[in-house]
Amino acid sequence: MQFDQIWDFLIAHPISIIITLLIIYLTHITLKPLNRVRRLGDVGLFFGKPELKGFYRERQLERLKLLRRIGDLPPVFPNGWYCVCESERLAKNQIMEITVLGRVSNPTFHLVFTPTPSLQVIRDNCIQCPFHGWIFSAETGKCVEIPYDDGRIPEQARVTTWPCIERNNSIYLWYHCDGLDPEWEIPEISEITQGIWKFGGRTEHELMCHIQEIPENGADIAHLNYLHKSAPPITKGSDIIETDLSNPQPIVQHVWDGKWEVKSEENKHCGVMHLNQYMTIWGYRVPLTASKLIAEQHGPGIVHMIFDFGIWGKGVVFQTVTPEEPLLQRVRFRIFSNIPWFFVKFFMTVEAMQFERDVFIWSNKKYIKSPLLVKNDGPIQKHRRWFSQFYTENSPRMLKDGSLTNQAKSIHDW
Repeated sequence: MQFDQIWDFLIAHPISIIITLLIIYLTHITLKPLNRVRRLGDVGLFFGKPELKGFYRERQLERLKLLRRIGDLPPVFPNGWYCVCESERLAKNQIMEITVLGRVSNPTFHLVFTPTPSLQVIRDNCIQCPFHGWIFSAETGKCVEIPYDDGRIPEQARVTTWPCIERNNSIYLWYHCDGLDPEWEIPEISEITQGIWKFGGRTEHELMCHIQEIPENGADIAHLNYLHKSAPPITKGSDIIETDLSNPQPIVQHVWDGKWEVKSEENKHCGVMHLNQYMTIWGYRVPLTASKLIAEQHGPGIVHMIFDFGIWGKGVVFQTVTPEEPLLQRVRFRIFSNIPWFFVKFFMTVEAMQFERDVFIWSNKKYIKSPLLVKNDGPIQKHRRWFSQFYTENSPRMLKDGSLTNQAKSIHDW
């Protein structure tokens, strides 16, 4: 009887039901944290008109990788910490395959490189190979048990492990081409550990460039007031080919003022960008749009962007750059703040579209060791000298045929 009444109500009020479901769906989409993901080729590369699709697009992408002019590149894998996973994406006893430093791994919380996929997590931080059942310690990599053999376990029976830590809701791997232990710690943001700042969304981009190109933007102050001067047009998004960047007075405009410097001699691994920004419409400053940013870069792959939005609140955006291959970077942005959800979503969307303008540049530019610079370009060469501390004689370099002078390996392999 109750079912019949419900069915009669649905039949009698179809429009009301549809509107209610639509409101629920729109509310869910609106309140859900941003998760904007762009794969390699989605942004920054040209696939012809009409645009190639499917197999032909993939083939063109491979051709672009081979034909791209790259210049005289620095080493491709700098020493430092790299984000390999976001904490909430790795469940207890889960194994997740990742690619980093040109290698594929099967990590638990400990990062393990093995020749065998589909490992199983078993007791006491150990993993088991499904082929013969050998059991390895995820902490040391050593084989601790061979189910069908009671004899002495060969010393060579081990898998590669990498030092990892969990910090600020992400998991990081340490790499050093000379086998050195971690040379600095990743700062912990107390507002996150204490639950004051909440997760508000993320973006993720795959892009084809050298890792050094991305942080170098922090010292390239001049490009901010040209490439990022105008607000992204709603109809054209981040496509700089379709956007008129030469307009000296766009209707909606960002005004930037910044500087870059090394934090201190004690923290020489850390570079800092101070950036103030506000927006104008038809040349008039818009109230409540000002923001102050202190962006601390910790090594080659981590940036902590501390934002102050005035009355809107404060927060941090983590930018992490992970080199998966010599010229393939995975860039993640994650925001934690006490800022209202609607402002966070707007900010992260606009920030992603501005970042995608840079992706167009990085995907097509050639690295020049000694670029032609003028006075107001910013301390680019100073930044390059600072960044060079993350390379040593053994740092892998990419040869003209695309191969590497040497493979990245864990400090535990030395």
